[in-house]
Amino acid sequence: MRWLHDRSIGQKFFISFGVILSLLALSLTALLVYLSRINSYVDRHKRITVPAIVTAATMQRSAYEMNLTLHLFLEQITKADAADTLARLSRHAEQIRSSLDLYRSTHAARTHPILLGMLIQHQRMDLADQEDRAIDEVDRILLDLSALWQTALTGPQGAGAAPSPVAKTDGLIMELMNNLDQLVAAHRDIDVEMKVEGDLLLQQARLIALSLVAVLGLVITVIYASVNRQIATPLQRLSVTADRVAHHDLTAQFESWPGRDEVGTLAASLSSMVTSLREQTAATARKTKELEAFTYSVAHDLKGPLREIEGFSSLLEKQFADGGDAQTRHQIDVIRRSALRLTHMIDALLKYSRLEQQNLPRQRFNVLEMITTLITDRFTGLQGPKPKIQVALPFADLYGEPVSIRQAIANLLDNAAKFSRQASPPTITIGGTRMEHERILWVQDNGIGFDPSHNDKIFGLFERLHSPQEYEGTGVGLAIVKLVTDKHDGRAWVESAPGSGSTFYLAFPDRREAVGPQPRRRDKADG
Repeated sequence: MRWLHDRSIGQKFFISFGVILSLLALSLTALLVYLSRINSYVDRHKRITVPAIVTAATMQRSAYEMNLTLHLFLEQITKADAADTLARLSRHAEQIRSSLDLYRSTHAARTHPILLGMLIQHQRMDLADQEDRAIDEVDRILLDLSALWQTALTGPQGAGAAPSPVAKTDGLIMELMNNLDQLVAAHRDIDVEMKVEGDLLLQQARLIALSLVAVLGLVITVIYASVNRQIATPLQRLSVTADRVAHHDLTAQFESWPGRDEVGTLAASLSSMVTSLREQTAATARKTKELEAFTYSVAHDLKGPLREIEGFSSLLEKQFADGGDAQTRHQIDVIRRSALRLTHMIDALLKYSRLEQQNLPRQRFNVLEMITTLITDRFTGLQGPKPKIQVALPFADLYGEPVSIRQAIANLLDNAAKFSRQASPPTITIGGTRMEHERILWVQDNGIGFDPSHNDKIFGLFERLHSPQEYEGTGVGLAIVKLVTDKHDGRAWVESAPGSGSTFYLAFPDRREAVGPQPRRRDKADG
């Protein structure tokens, strides 16, 4: 087993199938051998036993006709003369002698080594001896009868006691018939022994077949257990550990495999991979912390001067509000607005960075209630025309991290309100779709839309399709939306066309537990 343990998987399968095929070949050979033996038995039965009994029965019939011919002549029932009767008797004797020679050379047990071996094995040599004695007696009686017929048929005959030659002839014929009966009985007993031999062969064939099937089943079971223990089970353990690693559990340890087959090589490679991943993850974590600290430091250092720029520009704006030329006031206004916009961009970038570093614990929450509260908070007290907002969500609950999802929906609402404010009237529709494994939420507006070729670009960080003078914004809002769906293992995409508005889709993986009642269609109009 240790030698097999160190073989490759291909060699193990080759050896296993070789053993199975060898056993199958052995089984087939054994069955063919026993089938040939059974076929030999059937052939012997057809060539020896049945013809022997038929030949013996033929001799019995000739002996009976011989006896009948003799008695008919002696009792003067027939009109035949002595010469004709003698010829008929000689013909019957010749038939018996011819059949006896055929029996002796073809059907006798001692002329067939296999048949004789079977009688020796069964300890029934008495049947062969009985057969030999009957053959010898029949041969002797035929010789005696040939010498007595002339005297018996030509001697004086009377109604009283039978002459001595006639009585002796009649006795020899009766003895002949008795010996032929012994010959038939002997071969019938030999036939019984052959049937016993056939039954024994069939039983042995069945036993051999069952034994080979049992051995084959045992070998297959042993091979299955060996393959399961040396290949399937280690691979299953490796797959479980690999799944843990795939789900970012780098504490998982791959078991070392003592063999030098593919499983051992795979285990060693995976163990080396996990070690490398741990080192790279630790290095990445250190660099991320350093980068995060650097980001906050730079943001803090930048926001200080920006606050001073914004503050002094505000003072200058107030100072030149009533005096000074228009160009000076415009330049001060540009400085102040640029400082504010840069401050907002730094805040948005920090928000994106914090969200990217966070682990989002998920739970099931009422998203419909969240959207209702969000609409109230976002658009109550809004200056200017307020959009008409329609909520048609076919589900009330969602599985995810509520704070980040609220931020994503809020960004989409702000985006829809910003780009639809020129519409008459501006309209925002919030809807959704429940799929088998996910729930999709969408926000639709009737704003200016954009070219579909920008669908992938629009979710990029700091990607803008319009200048800040046309539409305010930092270029981070939709990037946060995409980041939120990515961290939820979901999807985000958009459908739009110039002048036809835009529809933003958020897809989140679903879990079956639901909270709260099923929602109704809701419409909310502001303004």
